[in-house]
Amino acid sequence: MASIERIVIKSISKPQKEDIDHLSMWFCEVFDLGNREDEIEPGILKVMIIRSNSGKGVTSKELNKELDIPRSTVIYHLNRFIDVGLIIRKGRQYYLRSDDLASTIEDIQAEMFREFNRVIDFAQRMDNILEVGINGRGKERKRREKY
Repeated sequence: MASIERIVIKSISKPQKEDIDHLSMWFCEVFDLGNREDEIEPGILKVMIIRSNSGKGVTSKELNKELDIPRSTVIYHLNRFIDVGLIIRKGRQYYLRSDDLASTIEDIQAEMFREFNRVIDFAQRMDNILEVGINGRGKERKRREKY
């Protein structure tokens, strides 16, 4: 069975302060992971960024101890990060999807472009099917390049 990722990108005003705490909170809000009152996911994200920059992963048990959050809560939030594609799991270790946050976002962007192109292809097929049904013949559409 194929895995399903749900990627939500919200348009949120940039944080007033550009420090690790405010930026972590902002990234979590942009990806629909918590809100300004919730500090769990920004805390997890900070640890993940720090560990990834040093080439290390982290276990749920380590996050449990470091953030003083019940392990079941840590696992719940890690799964949310996995669902949106920011974090991957290898064995018992969790890692950012790429070596750093910027590369992780670029990977997600590339995946979104691939998925949108796939959806556009199917939309064009549907349009052609409908055109054949209405007029008895399909028409060629030229794909617009936007990026």
